[in-house]
Amino acid sequence: MTTSVGRRPLEHVLVLGGGSEIARALLMRLAGVSLRSVILMGPHAETLKRTREQLLAAFPKLTVVTLALDLSELQTVDMAVAQALKRLEVIDCVIMAVGWLGAQEMDERDPESVAHTLTVNFSGPAMALTRCAERLEEQGYGLMIVLSSVAGERVRRSNYLYGAAKAGLDGFALGLADRVHPKVSVMVIRPGFVSTAMTRSLATPPLATTAERVASDIIRGISSGATIVWSPRSMRAIMAIYRHLPRAIARQIRY
Repeated sequence: MTTSVGRRPLEHVLVLGGGSEIARALLMRLAGVSLRSVILMGPHAETLKRTREQLLAAFPKLTVVTLALDLSELQTVDMAVAQALKRLEVIDCVIMAVGWLGAQEMDERDPESVAHTLTVNFSGPAMALTRCAERLEEQGYGLMIVLSSVAGERVRRSNYLYGAAKAGLDGFALGLADRVHPKVSVMVIRPGFVSTAMTRSLATPPLATTAERVASDIIRGISSGATIVWSPRSMRAIMAIYRHLPRAIARQIRY
């Protein structure tokens, strides 16, 4: 297994959304190969602590720092990320693993909840990624991993707030990839339904996957130098069909 950008191993990593179960699973794999230090950022101290403790229990020589970051507070995002970037002399990889599903049926009728969902999943991450990209460009190399979702491939009624935000983030990340190429690599991850704490209250659809499976697919993407990674791989073909269904038919699909 190769976890490197070019010939550089992924030793020093910044995670935005450090409480994410997918990020946690990915860091466990990186720590077993190359990881030396990591900064975990997020709004919930308890989930950051959980990730930190799990990493250190398995890899006690790691350096793991936790810092507060609330992507819904746009006025504080840039400063918080900039300060975190200063703590690492070298940054091999930035992982954007923030996600807020919300409660569609309630949120869609509340303008403030709509704004919150779009801010946490799109505007805030876009701000943070812009600052990180600047640092990696100055450094001359690096990898940015952005967790998107198949929900953004074709936005559907049942979660159109989350899907619209992820569609925006997905497009932004791919545009950013073109801007920073060839110095910096950007990899967009498009998981299907992932069984995590965030989705625990939802019915599990066919082809549901796990955080560990997504992490394995990300490692595969790092090794191959992919720009887009589907998880599971079969989601690529499924979404290619679903994306082109007539709207009258797509509306009848409930999942």
